[in-house]
Amino acid sequence: MGKKRRPGNGAKGNGNGKRRKTLPFAGLLPKNLSRGNLGRAVAIGCAVLGLVGLALFLARPRMLWYVDEDLTAAWNRFLRDSDAPVSRFEVRARVGDSPFPEGRFGFTVSTSGPRGDPVPGTPIAIYPNLNRDRSFRGWQVLALDPWMVFRRHYVPEPGRAILNSAGDRGSLLLAGNDPRAVRAWTSQLLQESPGVFRPGEDLWRETGENLVRDYPFQSGASSFAWIQTWPLLFRDGDSFLYAPLSQARAFAHTARHSAGILDATTFPEPPGWNSFGLQAEMLWARTHGNERRVAETERWLGTAATQTLIADEFEWIPAHPSGTPFNTISWRSQMAWLRSSYVWRGMEGVYAY
Repeated sequence: MGKKRRPGNGAKGNGNGKRRKTLPFAGLLPKNLSRGNLGRAVAIGCAVLGLVGLALFLARPRMLWYVDEDLTAAWNRFLRDSDAPVSRFEVRARVGDSPFPEGRFGFTVSTSGPRGDPVPGTPIAIYPNLNRDRSFRGWQVLALDPWMVFRRHYVPEPGRAILNSAGDRGSLLLAGNDPRAVRAWTSQLLQESPGVFRPGEDLWRETGENLVRDYPFQSGASSFAWIQTWPLLFRDGDSFLYAPLSQARAFAHTARHSAGILDATTFPEPPGWNSFGLQAEMLWARTHGNERRVAETERWLGTAATQTLIADEFEWIPAHPSGTPFNTISWRSQMAWLRSSYVWRGMEGVYAY
């Protein structure tokens, strides 16, 4: 008899005429490594790589929000309720005017912001065309707290003549124990033309000291706090109160029924003025770093929706022209902001001499 032929064209058989398959890297593995052990080794390797990746991710620097110390709580609430594009961040309190920490990236958020154009001989700084540009010297304005004249909605708007006498035209109210209120009235009285204020340190000081004596404010106005002044607005007779919008919003929390009939207008100006200035405090943001995440967040800060959320948290108005005002007095304040030729503010009692 002849010899039997081997199966598979001369290859070694596996008993059933099929060729045994081997892994391409089998020669690199120990001979005693089974398929189960290989699976466990791969799983362990993937876990190690995952842990390394997580460690590298957590070690990356987080974006920093460097926020005025008294604003950190409100800013944390805003970030919590927002859809910020960067979820890994740190909010750190900024004390005074300390600079942004070196080696970090993110934003400074402050009510100090950039110093405006000083008016020589006065404690006033001006920000021209701010409602159009919404930025000044590298800072972006996010929200404003404008000063408005508040009254009951059925009381006629005050004219300029109310500054000269009281009587039938109504009475003026003043929270005289707040230096900001005294300075606000002093500034209005010493503004000779749009954006032009009478200079002189002695003149400003004497006008502020004599404010209650020389003008028709309520008796004892120099000792009144805001919480004492607002109820006077709802007594008999026509009354007017020059105050920040935030003060009106704060009053609304304690007297919802009375606050519902509030209306607001800009400070009465002399006829013939061809431009309009608005007194306001501002919330600013400044960018630090060139990372993509910073640029993305900067664009997000400039949107109407984001600035509306900021304004609602701070009880101010959004700087964006399409921002949504909270209520009627906020809407009137926003219209005043959009019509203003310039914004001005006091320099916290620091005279620019």
